[in-house]
Amino acid sequence: MKEIGNAIGSIGCAVTVESSMGLKNGKAVISPMRYYKNHWGDVGHEPEGRTEPRRFAMFCSNGLLKDSGYGSVVYQGRDKYVLIWKDEISSRVGSYTKACLRKVTEEESEDG
Repeated sequence: MKEIGNAIGSIGCAVTVESSMGLKNGKAVISPMRYYKNHWGDVGHEPEGRTEPRRFAMFCSNGLLKDSGYGSVVYQGRDKYVLIWKDEISSRVGSYTKACLRKVTEEESEDG
């Protein structure tokens, strides 16, 4: 079953991953990272509308980030992201990689 791979392929955007092993092209879904802690003791937290500044979650096929690690660069259109961490996930509906990205701003790009 490859439902997850099919979903990423149909709604994902074209991305390029730059790592020490070179460039790879593929499709990925990139969205803002949200707080998702629901309970801390008896206090509940609702994640409505709160996002982590410049943090994004990326979902893609396992092969796209296979040789990538901390500090690898992901390009999506004119946006540039740095890979913070990644997890490979397998289930009965398919395998994929979830990654945490930090968006690079124009000021940071100019500084080097």
